[in-house]
This record gives sequence, structure tokens and C-alpha cells, in this order.
Amino acid sequence: MYCGFYICKIFLKMVVDLLIKGLLTGMFVSLPVGPMAVLVIQRTANRDFKSGIYSGLGIALTDSIWALIAGFSVSYIINFLRHHQTVIQLIGAIALFSLGLYIFFSNPLSAVRKYKRKGTSPSKCLFSAMAIAFSNPVMILTYIIVFASAKIVFDIYHLGSPFVFVAGFLMGAMTWWTLISYLIDKFRHHFSLSVLWWFNKVSGSFIMVFVVVLVVTVLIKGSPSI
Repeated sequence: MYCGFYICKIFLKMVVDLLIKGLLTGMFVSLPVGPMAVLVIQRTANRDFKSGIYSGLGIALTDSIWALIAGFSVSYIINFLRHHQTVIQLIGAIALFSLGLYIFFSNPLSAVRKYKRKGTSPSKCLFSAMAIAFSNPVMILTYIIVFASAKIVFDIYHLGSPFVFVAGFLMGAMTWWTLISYLIDKFRHHFSLSVLWWFNKVSGSFIMVFVVVLVVTVLIKGSPSI
């Protein structure tokens, strides 16, 4: 009886520890303000809270998949990314730059009218965010570094642990994206159309400059190894 209770206690502690570790990791990797954060902020500011949440969910789901790949270090996936890295990076750069252009030339007035008339498509926000996030496979390097420093290694023969960790990871990432979307939506109604117009110009320019700097860095120093 006591032995069974002790085993359950150890098991629950392990599950809680993995969830907390995953949650903190998910929040940590989502904190940097990059193109994905700009996408969530821009969609929330120009549309509504739901658009930001579903965009954040798409990014969080994609990051969770990268985290699983990094944790298992699946060799054939790593090899596929390595052999097609240039093509994938080129597609990713074009996708991100196109996103920057789209945001730069977005008219907040027409966007407000459109989404008041048609509403927001959660699936469109979700899958478009996932597609953009998937265009950056180098993110797997971030997770490999983070996992190595935190001594997180997944075992293919013990699938429970990685999925508990990734569940926590997804919760952590979504906590951050929900907080960002909530704060932007909270003050969104205080933004004038001119403020939104300038916000679109600045955020679109930020993404395009980010892509240009990234491409120039790759041309000078070469692509980072996966």
C-alpha cells in the first residue's frame, strides 16, 4: 500500500516537473520580439483578440513540433532539413518578406471594415501562422541548444515523458501569446486609424529589414549548420 503510494507520488512529481519545465521553456523561446511576435501583435491590433489568439496558437503548435524533433533528434528529418536547407530558407525568406510587404501596404480602415463585415476566420489565422512559422527550420537549432543546456533528452521507447513536456511547452507558449494578444486588444480601441497606419508601416518595415539582414548574413557567413 505504502509502496504504491510512494510510486504514485514519484510519478506525479515527475509529471509536474516535466510540465513546469516545458511551460517555462515554451515561454522562454516565445519571448523574443521577432517576425512572429510582430505578426500576432499586428493581427490583434488591426483585427481582434481572436485573430491574435489563433495566430499565436499556430506558432505555438509549430514550435511544439520543432521541440519534439529537437528532443528526439530524429536523424532522417534533420538530414532532410540539412539537404534542403537552402531551398527552405529561400522559401522562408520570400514568405517573410511578402508578409512584411503585405503588412506595410495594409490599410487599417479597409481591414476594420472587412472584418466587421465578414468576421475573422480562425482557421485562416491558424494555418497561415503555422505556414510562416514552418518556413524557419533553423528554429530547431534554438531548441537543440536550449534542450542541451537544460539536459532534456527524449526517449523513443518512453513516449509519455516527451508528450507531457510538449504539453507544458504548448501551454507556456500559449500563455505568452494570450498575454500579448490580451494586452494589445485591451488598448486596441484607443488606437486611432493613423496610429494603426503607422504601426503597419513600422512593423512591415521591421520584418522586411529582418529578412534582408538575415539574407546578407547568410551570404557573408553562410547558412548555420543544422
